Amino acid sequence: MSAMKKPPSQDKQALRKFFVQKRRAMLNDIQRKRALDMEIQSRLIVSPEYRAADTLLLYAARDFEISTSAIMTAAMANNKTVAMPRCGDDGEMSFYRISSYADLLPGRYGISEPREGCELIEPDDHTLCVCPCLCTDMRGYRLGFGAGYYDRFLTGFPGTCAALCYSDAMIPELVCDDNDIPMKLIVTDSYIRHIY
Repeated sequence: MSAMKKPPSQDKQALRKFFVQKRRAMLNDIQRKRALDMEIQSRLIVSPEYRAADTLLLYAARDFEISTSAIMTAAMANNKTVAMPRCGDDGEMSFYRISSYADLLPGRYGISEPREGCELIEPDDHTLCVCPCLCTDMRGYRLGFGAGYYDRFLTGFPGTCAALCYSDAMIPELVCDDNDIPMKLIVTDSYIRHIY
C-alpha cells in the first residue's frame, strides 16, 4: 500500500475512513495491488488451516478489497466446498455453496451474492471462514465496514476464522467491544499470524 500518514486515532469511524482512502489509493497501481493480493492468497492456500478445511466460506471482493479468486479456484481444484454469503434484511448472513462465479448475482451493497437455489451450508469444525477487513490488530481483532454481519455470523461459529489483511494495515490494538470476534489467523502479504 502507498505510504501515508499513520492511522488517525482509535476511533473506529476515523480508522474506517483512513483505511478506505488508503485502499482506494491502491487502485492507482493495480499491478502492485494484484501482486499483494496474490501473495496473501498464496500464503493462505499453503497454510495448515486451509489444508485441514473441507469447506471454505469466502467473500466476493469489491475492487478495493483483497481478492479471493485464487483461493476459490484452488479450493475447487482441491475438491473443497466453496460458499459465499447472502445478507438478510434482519442483519444476519448465511453462506451458500457455489460451483463458479456464474452462481453469483449483484446483491446488497453492490456485493455479489449466491443466486437463489444455491445450497445453504451449515459450518462445522472443518470449515474455514475467510473474512474481509480494512485493518486488524495484533490480537486478531478486525475492523470491517461497520455493519456487523461477520461478527454476528461468527458468534458460535465452530470452525476457524481468518482475516486477509495488507501487512501495513496491521495496527497494535483496536478498541473492541463484546460483539467483536477475534480471528484465529491473519494472513498478510508478508507473514501469517496465528492467534492462540
